[in-house]
Amino acid sequence: MRIVIIDDEIQACSALQNMIKFYCREVEIVGMAHGVTDGIALIKETSPDLVLLDIQMPDGLGFDVLKAFKLPEFRVVFVTAYEQYAIRAIRFAAFDYLLKPVNPDELADAVTRAETNLMQRNYESRVQMMAEAACNPAPPMRRLVLNTAESVYVAWIDDIVRCEADQNYTHFYFGSRDKITVSRTLKDFDEMLAGCGFFRVHQSHLINMAWVDRYDKGCGGMAVLKNKVKVPVSTRKREMFIDALRRLI
Repeated sequence: MRIVIIDDEIQACSALQNMIKFYCREVEIVGMAHGVTDGIALIKETSPDLVLLDIQMPDGLGFDVLKAFKLPEFRVVFVTAYEQYAIRAIRFAAFDYLLKPVNPDELADAVTRAETNLMQRNYESRVQMMAEAACNPAPPMRRLVLNTAESVYVAWIDDIVRCEADQNYTHFYFGSRDKITVSRTLKDFDEMLAGCGFFRVHQSHLINMAWVDRYDKGCGGMAVLKNKVKVPVSTRKREMFIDALRRLI
């Protein structure tokens, strides 16, 4: 795997270079750049398989690098300091990322994941979504990328009715499309969707409050959705869920 590193911090580039040489087998670092313009030129010159990309640089954002390539042949892993708005945008668009200071084991895992990453699918939509979210961090996200073994889906968040845990998988149920199963835990999506009108009513269930029709007190407590599906509400979450329903009025 041929790797390019784009980061305005020279020390960060050197640290990544050293970790890659020590922890990652069968890879070659074919170049390093320290800005958006130089990074774009380097990618065009070297045709890498993987780009390790910083977000904030003097002449622009890492997102600007991706927007320069309509149908890229390379994968990307963002490498960034803890900037919550940027990480949120990356997660919603289903790109991979590493936090600085980079952990060597996490770096090695990210390189391994990149070998099978379906980067090209829905690429333009994902880059646009990510860039919009990073530039406008306050409004709630409207779309979510769901990455399965076969496809990369761009889903409208308003169309997600509920999410259901299945060990390390999460099933997504929609109002207008078939079920999608993703190899990520419900906890990950609970964190992402909490600010988008979703409520974790049960260890195994996350629901879109806009799809709730009523709460039935029988059978231990059930949230009845507008599509007639009944979802159990745990005893621990019951009062919080009822309060959330009242706030919708």
